[in-house]
Amino acid sequence: MESKMIALPMFSHARSTNQWLPLDSKQQISCASKARKTHGAHTKNLASMRVRCENKEDGRMEMDRRRLLLSSSTLGVAAFTSGKAMSKPFPAPDLSKCTYPTDLPTNATVDGGCCPPFKAGEIAVDFKFPTSLPLRTRKAAHLVDKDFIEKYDKALTAMKNLPSDDPRSFFQQGRVHCAYCNGAYKVGSDTVQVHKSWIFAPFHRWYMYFYERILGSLIQDDTFALPFWNWDHEDGMAIPAMYTDKSRSMYDSNRDPCHQPPIRINLAATTSCDSGDVSATYSNIYNHMVSGAGTAELFHGATVRYEDGVTTTLTSGTLESSPHNLVHQWGGSPSNPNRENIGSLYSAGRDPLFYSHHSNVDRMWHIWTNKLGNKNFEDKDLLETDFLFFDENKQLVKVKAGDCYDISKLRYQYQERELPWLKNGRSLKKAGKLNPKPKTSTFEKAVDEKSKNLSSPLTFKVERPNKSPGKGQVEILKIEGVETDRKAFSAFEIFINYPEATTSTPFNNPHYAGSFTTIGHGKMTDGSMKSLTTKETFKIGISETLEDLGIEDDDEIVVTLVPKSAKDLTTSPIKFTSVKIDYVSK
Repeated sequence: MESKMIALPMFSHARSTNQWLPLDSKQQISCASKARKTHGAHTKNLASMRVRCENKEDGRMEMDRRRLLLSSSTLGVAAFTSGKAMSKPFPAPDLSKCTYPTDLPTNATVDGGCCPPFKAGEIAVDFKFPTSLPLRTRKAAHLVDKDFIEKYDKALTAMKNLPSDDPRSFFQQGRVHCAYCNGAYKVGSDTVQVHKSWIFAPFHRWYMYFYERILGSLIQDDTFALPFWNWDHEDGMAIPAMYTDKSRSMYDSNRDPCHQPPIRINLAATTSCDSGDVSATYSNIYNHMVSGAGTAELFHGATVRYEDGVTTTLTSGTLESSPHNLVHQWGGSPSNPNRENIGSLYSAGRDPLFYSHHSNVDRMWHIWTNKLGNKNFEDKDLLETDFLFFDENKQLVKVKAGDCYDISKLRYQYQERELPWLKNGRSLKKAGKLNPKPKTSTFEKAVDEKSKNLSSPLTFKVERPNKSPGKGQVEILKIEGVETDRKAFSAFEIFINYPEATTSTPFNNPHYAGSFTTIGHGKMTDGSMKSLTTKETFKIGISETLEDLGIEDDDEIVVTLVPKSAKDLTTSPIKFTSVKIDYVSK
């Protein structure tokens, strides 16, 4: 069987050859209920399990239980769910099948691979919420005092001094990201990938949780909390000073020398040595946290289920796309082929700065939910998805994605910080100069179904099928079939009714709708991926942008896509198939 790269592991079950009698809808539902009640929803030995269903008219009938559970079969299963596929949460990877990573960038090697020090027969225990831990406060890294820096340095030094085969060691903690993101973990013939889908945020929250708990335990301090890189505030946009102190364990030489303090992150030009424009950064964050992120799918990414495996359904949510990906790329060293360490997924965990970056990504999720009042996914297929981590006691622990939603149960919180991007993001954009509406007759009527090359800015018209979406509906721009080089960082910006947009157009331009970015993975070295490109669909909310431009009643809009130039690391043209407007419910 040819393997596929999917967002999470997918089992390939052989279908039973046994016959079963057709039941009417009520009998089918009754049988399904008995199957779950008798054997549980997640019984492993499905091939040998059978459930007997009785009814008064037809006597005893027998049904293959697997047909009740595997919704990939359209025969029988669809009837049980009234047309809705019966699904099952993704299981944790099988650590005994961990291999050398097969999805590495060009010229990348991983000494010894990425697999954890797993012992044959080792069984994971289910995670239990800590009940006796004090509430820890994660603080902005640029605001911590000298005493904290000394404590953090001591903890990280202890972690780095642990034997390399200790799962708590910095060496092994750095491998976690590689194993989950670069084709080391497998289930059956499929590889695990925790990016570009709705598990991105839960996985990384758990990752930071265990990393933080290990650091605290090494200095016997249950109050220790991981600092966050406060790149969403002008005062914290530069790399925090303690990470650039060569005498500290937080230092990593594999960073861009152009981007040392006081240079601020520059989300518009990832390789520029200039500080980023603060107002443009605020506008970018606002678009990806508020105006473009009005639903769980827009913010978190694609819903990918157990029975899926169609790679074209993958898409990063706005949380992952920007500024997360852009900050990764901005921080990596240009002297390395893939901007290692933090600039590439397989090596990012080798840089202590990575963990503070992701602490702030996690904070963004917390703000999106708790400050902005948005709703997370409540789908069982996500909530019960399993991950495996080693805890501070070297115990293998199984956690569920949904159990990390409430951070107070994990006994941590975030230092309150002003959110200038929330206060000023939209006003900065609205204060920008609005250009007259473009004469759309000079552009393509629409993007046809043939693949388009986005090697330079491209402008075209997109019809709006509904000028008055219903209450609770969000208008989204959907860019389908986005094809990028698997090995390279790729990005493009989206502007509405602004055909003159270029790579120099700032994000605080009122016509700016959002950014698509992707971090390169690599060619599958085991031969399982024949294509050197990857496809996905990117979605961004545009209701607020249309309102700001005063064109919410227009029949069509003009969309301009602006790719990063070659000097900004896009090594091959981006392609896409179509651009459409759709409407989704909050």
